Amino acid sequence: MFTDPPAPSVLLSAGIGTWTWNPACNQFALSPEAIALLQADGVEQPLDEVLASIHNEDAADFLDALQTMAEEPGIHHAEFRASRDDGELRWYRAVGVSERAEDGTLSAHGLLLDNTELRRAEETHRSFFAQPNGLHLIANTDGTVVDANDGWQLLLGYRREELIGRNFLDLVLEEDHEATIEEIANLKRGITMMHFENRFQHRDGAYRVISWSAAVPEGSDLVYGVGKDVTQERAAQDQLKEAATVFNNSGEGIIITDSDGFIRNVNGAFTRITGYSKSEVLGQHSRLLNSGRHDEHFYKAMWDTIQREGLWRGEIWNRRKSGETYPELLTITRIEGDDHRYIGMFTDISKLKRTEEQLQQLAHYDQLTGLPNRYLINERLAQSLRRAQRRKIKLAVVFLDIDSFKNINDSLGHQAGDRLLVITARRLLESLREEDNIGRIGGDEFLIVMEDIDSPGDVTTVAEKIISTLRQPIELNGQELSVSASLGISIYPDDGKTTQLLMSNADAAMYSAKEQGRDTFRFYSERLTRDAFRHVLLDSALREAEARNELRLAYQPQLDISTGKIEGVEALLRWHHPQLGTVPPAQFIPHAERTGLIRSIGRWVLREACNQAVAWNRDGCGVSVVAVNISAPQFRDAGFVDTVRSVLEETGLPAEQLELEITESVLLKDTEELIEHMQSLRELGVRFAIDDFGTGYSSLSYLRRMPIDRLKVDRSFVEHLESDSNSHIIAGAIVALGQAMGIEVVAEGIETIEQERAVLAMGCKIGQGFRYGMPVYSGNIEAMIRRKNGAATER
Repeated sequence: MFTDPPAPSVLLSAGIGTWTWNPACNQFALSPEAIALLQADGVEQPLDEVLASIHNEDAADFLDALQTMAEEPGIHHAEFRASRDDGELRWYRAVGVSERAEDGTLSAHGLLLDNTELRRAEETHRSFFAQPNGLHLIANTDGTVVDANDGWQLLLGYRREELIGRNFLDLVLEEDHEATIEEIANLKRGITMMHFENRFQHRDGAYRVISWSAAVPEGSDLVYGVGKDVTQERAAQDQLKEAATVFNNSGEGIIITDSDGFIRNVNGAFTRITGYSKSEVLGQHSRLLNSGRHDEHFYKAMWDTIQREGLWRGEIWNRRKSGETYPELLTITRIEGDDHRYIGMFTDISKLKRTEEQLQQLAHYDQLTGLPNRYLINERLAQSLRRAQRRKIKLAVVFLDIDSFKNINDSLGHQAGDRLLVITARRLLESLREEDNIGRIGGDEFLIVMEDIDSPGDVTTVAEKIISTLRQPIELNGQELSVSASLGISIYPDDGKTTQLLMSNADAAMYSAKEQGRDTFRFYSERLTRDAFRHVLLDSALREAEARNELRLAYQPQLDISTGKIEGVEALLRWHHPQLGTVPPAQFIPHAERTGLIRSIGRWVLREACNQAVAWNRDGCGVSVVAVNISAPQFRDAGFVDTVRSVLEETGLPAEQLELEITESVLLKDTEELIEHMQSLRELGVRFAIDDFGTGYSSLSYLRRMPIDRLKVDRSFVEHLESDSNSHIIAGAIVALGQAMGIEVVAEGIETIEQERAVLAMGCKIGQGFRYGMPVYSGNIEAMIRRKNGAATER
């Protein structure tokens, strides 16, 4: 018999509802309390709707329970998870009775309980005991174990089944029984939480120190405890106590700081090494000892290691009270505990360092000159070679021998010879680049290693400087002498890929230099030797070319393709040398840029072109634009804007007739500063063209900000317009870009009528190339201008 149901509010607050089920129509009827628990839509709930809210994993069991209830009248129950309207998934327990009437009709009814919290509590309980770390324990206040986790087996060797029903005091060291019983008694008296330690016996017979946190819930006679094995920590503390015994008698300096680095204690050796008394440093920060030799990255790495590993050991420089810095071998250890502290133990290794330095000097350096000896320079050459191989760059090995050194040594004595070697070593160091290496490999022979060279010309420049420097007079024994040297050069990878082969080839080249009369240098490769001397000749001749009037300007016309009128000319530099003949610009202009001669040559070109344009204006055959090519070193020169302004003022050429041509590559570096240069010149009226457009790396955002008047399509695209569709597409895109930005486009390298028609069809109106005329000197171009522009006017 069912008693009268409780009031709905009581059922709802208790998480209880009622239900009935009619198997005939598979319809559920829910009480208001059940509707509230499930957040259902109404009283009547078809089975399909009920199943729709039940979790997929529980639906089959729910149907099985209904089937059992239908087949076996009686009391039944089922547990399932269902989703509520708010999305929350909760656990429910349905308990009911099924019965058949006399007519065979089956009906069922019962209670619905929300047991989510019970489930969660059970899961929490299981999770608590599933933790393998630490010792989890539930016991009666008399010590009988009710439950335990697997941590007992991991830490002490006892399985859970062995512990349940056993008194845990049997495992506690007898000396700790009384204290443990007293702690449990305190919990029984109402103290909510206790923390204590005792020693438990491991299955192997050893004892482990366990730190406990234990509590007795209100209204319970069970003790809940969580234990941690602190055996190692306690052993470490005991060791520190033992260490304190020898603290003040140690020969090593010892310093103890708190977690923030403030000094808490020091020993007598600390005072002896640093000069600071104990009273002077207590409470001070340990950075008081910093030498200033280490940056913040060093200290960060050191402390990261300490925090990660608890220990750091290494060499460090610190400062004494006197201000003297000194090296020490330091070990810093983190002391575990509630208040982290750090202990540093150090030894002054100043004397050891001085001894090491002396041994290093003796082992690796020439005692006379102070330069690296044969062993060390060979090691450095091997290191340089590995870097060159890894980075795929060139390096040079230079073998140097002082000419006639034996005669000087024999005639003036060994002291004079030694002095000559010392002076030579000093002069060699002054002649080399900072990144170069040099060593004395024996007698009067020196080896030089030059890394990261762009071309043999870099080595030639240094070799010339060395020879010139060594020629300077030296006073030996009251006599003024001038000495010379012979140098042999080998290049990696051209002349060898091993240290032995590079040195051997450089040595052979040095003897070749001696055979050629000494006081000179030779490359191992004859071709490089010829190129090197051509480099020397080129440099010397180019420096005198302007003064000897060997430089001239040729001009190539730029035509309006539609009218045939010459709209402008490009000034092109030519050099004719009496011995070298006509030197191609591709040879001497890069050399001029590398040596810095391009600045003076560039000023000459600019002035000459402007003077010629003024003469044409005066003679009535002027053109709209005279274009002058500007190199990267010229354009980046801080005084370039003033140079252009000065030339325009001197010559009287209107600024709008001057067009400066620069390549895209010029603008890859210091772009913002170069744009300012361009803006300053634009304010004067000077025009700008981007030469060889499309062959470099252009930034459209920078192009938009630059005062550009012309884009010149590179000849490589024009040359292949008819045969290469990609060249046609790129050239067309450049023309379209220029039109969109309001920039005039010039097609370079037009040689055929087909190329002319193609660029004209793209919308490019200005052309330049052999079809319209080769670069010619001023007299010829003037005649061409008069003829072409006169004919254009008649048309």
